[in-house]
Amino acid sequence: MFLILSLFCTGIFYFLPFGKIILADASTLPLMITGVEFTKNGQEVVYSLLPLMIMLTLINLVTFLSIFLYKHRMLQIRMNIFNIIMQLGSIGIMFLYLTDAAKKIGTDYHTSILIILPVVAAILTLLAVRSIAKDEALVRSISRLRK
Repeated sequence: MFLILSLFCTGIFYFLPFGKIILADASTLPLMITGVEFTKNGQEVVYSLLPLMIMLTLINLVTFLSIFLYKHRMLQIRMNIFNIIMQLGSIGIMFLYLTDAAKKIGTDYHTSILIILPVVAAILTLLAVRSIAKDEALVRSISRLRK
């Protein structure tokens, strides 16, 4: 259950912006993981966030695969620990791209409440790791009793 909620928390970034760039005329540009397009000096400029998109896709893929590895609990724990590190790293990359995009446009930025979802996903993944470890300990203790 924790992994499904974690998958939902990181999957929402495909549909909603994680920040907004405030322009000089008080309008805003939403910053999605696909990037942002803006006009600077009469030229159309595309600011791509491909590394962030790849990282979030990898996080979602690892989480999805981990859900179905319930028979291999130790591998599942290792994958989830790797996933926690990636989820926490994605926050830093989001802030890096948000500040860089605002600097390239020459304006200020505003973060969305969605920016905390990778932390929530990391906490949910940590709870899943704890539950998986408890299951593994229970299985090992029952195996020990059979011998």
